[in-house]
Parts: sequence; structure tokens; C-alpha cells
Amino acid sequence: MKTYTLTPAVLMLMSSVANAEPEVHYESCKSTFNYLAAQYQGTTDKNNSGSQWCYLKQTIEGATWGHVRTETIPEFKTVTGKACKTPSEYQGEKFYGCTTRNHTAPWCYVEEGGWEECQPEAPPALLAHTQPLQSKRLDRVALGSCFKTKGDMPEALAKLIGQQPDLFLWLGDNIYADTTDMAVMRQKYDDKKNNSEYRKFLEAKIPVMATWDDHDFGWNNEGKHYPQRVNAQKEYLRHFDVDKADPRLNGQAGIYEAKMLGGSGETTHVITLDARYFRSPTFSSYGTCEGESSTILGEAQWQWLEQELQKPSEIKLIASGIQVLPPLHQGRSKTNYCAYGDGKTFNAAIASLEETNMSGTSYESWAEMPAQRERLLRLVQKSVNEGKTKAVVFLSGDQHWGELLQKTIPASSTYGQAVNVYEVTASGFGQNWPYHIENPLRLPIYADDKGDGNFAKACQLPFKYAGVTYQGCITRDNDKPWCYTQVDDNQKGIEGEWGNCAPAGASIPTGRVGAISKDIAKLTTSNRHLINKSGSNYGLIDIDWQNRELKMSIETANEEAVSTIIKF
Repeated sequence: MKTYTLTPAVLMLMSSVANAEPEVHYESCKSTFNYLAAQYQGTTDKNNSGSQWCYLKQTIEGATWGHVRTETIPEFKTVTGKACKTPSEYQGEKFYGCTTRNHTAPWCYVEEGGWEECQPEAPPALLAHTQPLQSKRLDRVALGSCFKTKGDMPEALAKLIGQQPDLFLWLGDNIYADTTDMAVMRQKYDDKKNNSEYRKFLEAKIPVMATWDDHDFGWNNEGKHYPQRVNAQKEYLRHFDVDKADPRLNGQAGIYEAKMLGGSGETTHVITLDARYFRSPTFSSYGTCEGESSTILGEAQWQWLEQELQKPSEIKLIASGIQVLPPLHQGRSKTNYCAYGDGKTFNAAIASLEETNMSGTSYESWAEMPAQRERLLRLVQKSVNEGKTKAVVFLSGDQHWGELLQKTIPASSTYGQAVNVYEVTASGFGQNWPYHIENPLRLPIYADDKGDGNFAKACQLPFKYAGVTYQGCITRDNDKPWCYTQVDDNQKGIEGEWGNCAPAGASIPTGRVGAISKDIAKLTTSNRHLINKSGSNYGLIDIDWQNRELKMSIETANEEAVSTIIKF
């Protein structure tokens, strides 16, 4: 059987027949476009029967390119100011403007004879981020991090824009600078703003708040010893277009801030932490260990945070570039952690939070400094118990996966009764991490161990069944997803102690189950509250002020993958 190759000319002809490409004014053309290994600034008749054409800025009735009326094409000039011929002719092709065909830079023929390189195209003007209004009630907050211009980032960002959040939180690795050269850092920030998909985000005027993490702060896992932290702060604030009166431009070290948004009875307190500027080394490879003196926020920021947490609000959203709730990874010797010191404070903090027998993600998190993490959680607990807020949700990035977490902070004679806090990790755009991630503080999945639809018992994950270890609900030997609610010391399920897992919409001890993707098994290596195989992911928090409900969800480019609803 013979095979045939469809040439670009044939493809263009087929497209023309299918879409009846329009005749357009040059203003509808992309300023530059690529075709058959050449770049064009202008138009060409290549493979179009002598008719000038270009790719369009926006599709017109499904067409991505159009025939250009030559009288609408502007004059193009060379680096010496000479006008390009209209048209230039080269190897059977006629083009208006400039091309890189058989040359490294755009060029054209000139009227005086010969050819010259063209003036470089002026970069588009940088658009500015929109700042939140204090009076605007937050009904929907979106969050994300780890921005890469690859994969399904365009689809995910377009979907987010369509959901019209009242606030978007960038949670770090907003660029991948990894440099001490501030010119390089600035250029990467500007390149992000000039990315066509990000420009659509800026054009949508979605209000923005942000924090940073290591790769936009400076170097991988870096902290207070990064030599350019003062200048990196300036570049960060320039990129996010903060007001000239902002304290961070007027003497404040570190990029932390807080805003109280919404009116009386409907206030959301948004706090963004800086977990980089003052941070002590976490391992000896990043600097001299400081033992019990290790800090994440630095004392000035700690004092500021204590004051913020004493301000009354209905909801507090606390943003951190790194995860807060996963417990310490205990798969390595504790003495490897810089914060260990003599071990007394380190171990006491873990025991105080009832996590001695827990082990979490091996990747960077607050748990690498247990005393600092306990201090944060206890301050939050105090804020709740003193009536300063009704719900606290941590927002984090960094990890290249999306995750919903829950931690019960144990009761304390100093800080009051036990308090549930939550975390939404959203990371990132154009990235994922399809590998097993250990975390016993992922949001619980509940089951009806009596088969009566009362989903009150938490699944014990992981569990073993028929010699296989499972990280989430399974349908093996049952017509509905199920799990064990009790396991022995070897994680083997105890016979008879199992139940059907709570489906979407079911009532659970903390509220209600939200959405569960019908393809959830394809989105995770673990249970449904970890989304790490989706390509891009981002988070949403929807606030129902009338019913006093808060929905936390992980979104992919295609759907709401999983969500949970709590009362506040």
C-alpha cells in the first residue's frame, strides 16, 4: 500500500477549504509568526498561490490564518532606517516585511538594492498585576505556583481565568531564576509577563497577592545566606507591581504582608509569609547549622505574625511557599536536620503535636524545623480559641502536586482546646510529580463501616488486602470503592472492619465530600486527596457566606478533580 505525506501546502489548502479563511486587515495578524522553519515579521505568499497571508492573533470563525489585504500592511524598516521593498522576492516567495529564511536574523530587500537586517521588533509593553480592593468580599480565591510554560499550562490558566476568582495567590517559584544576576532575574520576570497566556491572565485583571519560594528567591533551598536577597526583593516587588507606599519598598526586610478583605461579618484575612529571607539552613550543605536557634520566619516576622493573628476575621488564609502540615520525614536520621541540636527541643515539638510515630514527605517543608512549625500551629490554635477567626486554611506550593490536608492541633493548657486546620497545596502550572508521596496528614477519607450510609470512620491508609498494599479506596471484590477502617501493626486489614468510602455529596464528620473525578485513579498515585498525575493543577477556595461553608478543591486543566466542604 502506498503512503502519502501531507505537505504544508496541502494542509493549508485543506484548511482553506474547511474554514474558508477570511480576508483581513494586517492589524489582525500576529506581529511575528513561524512557518516552515522561518520567522516572519509581516506576511508571505509561501504556499498560498501568490496571496499574502499571516497567522491571526485570534481565530475568526475557526480560522487561524487569513489572506491579508496588501494595502493595509505597514512599512517595515531595516537597522539603518531604510524601507523594505514591498514586496521582497526570494527563491520564488514574495513577502512583505522581514523573514529569517536562510539567515539568523530577520531581513528584507531594500529599494536601493541589496538586503539588510531589519529593526528588531519592539517588545510589547509590560502589563501590570491588579491589586485587591479592601472593600471587595472574597467569594472565590484561586492559588497556584511553580509556573512553567509547557504542557497543559495554557489550558489550565485559561480555565482559571474563566472561573473569575476574586483573588489569585501566587505561592512561589513564580519564575525559575536560580541566579545571583539580577539582570537575568528581571528578564525572566519580564518574559513571564510577556508570555501570551500570562498576558491573558493580566488582561483579565484578577487581583493578585503572592509570596516566593527558593527558585524565585534565588537558589534551590536557599535562605538568609543568599547574597542577593535585598535586590531579589526589589525585583519581586517590581514584578508584582506593588504600590510605591508599600512598607516592603520602604525599609521592610522580607516580602511578607497581610490584607483584610471584605466588610463586617464577611472578612477574609489573607496573610502571606516569607519563608526564605530569614530562614536558617535546613541541612549543613546550605550553611552552618544553628540547632535550637534555627528559624524560618525570623523574629521580626514572628512578632508581626502574632499581631496579625490577633486581628478578628471570619476566615484566615495563610500562604507559605513550602508545605506546613506534613509531619517530619523520619526516613533519615534526625541528626541530619540542622535544627536538631541536642534533640530536646526538636523531639519535644514533635511529641507535643502527637506526631512521634508519623513520617511525612521527604521533600522540603516546615516540619524540617519542628519547633518553628509547632510555634506556627499553636499561634493559629490560640487565634481560633480566642475567637479571632472561625477557620484557618494554609495555602502552599513548591511540590509539583496538588493536595488537600487536615491536622488536628492537640489540646493545650496554654493554647486551648483541639482545633482542626486545613491546607491546600497547589503546584504547579505545566508540572506534575507522578511518584508516591508519604503523608499521614492528607485529608481523611471516611467510610460507613456498618453499611448504613453513615460515613463516620476514617479509612486507615495504607492498608493491605490479599497481600497487596493500597494507598486509597479500592473496588476489588466489591461493587463500590471501599477501605479498611482498622488495621493491625503490619497494616493488614482486620477482617470485618471495613466500609464503603464516602461518595461525592456524602456527609462526613468535618462537613461534606465535594467532587470526586470519575477518573480519579488516573490522577493520583495514592488516595483521592493527592493529585499528582494530572499535568497542571491549581487550587480553588469557594466561600458561601450565606451558609457559612468553605469549599477547598484541586483543579486540573479539565475538571474539578477533588474537593471537600467544611462549615465555619
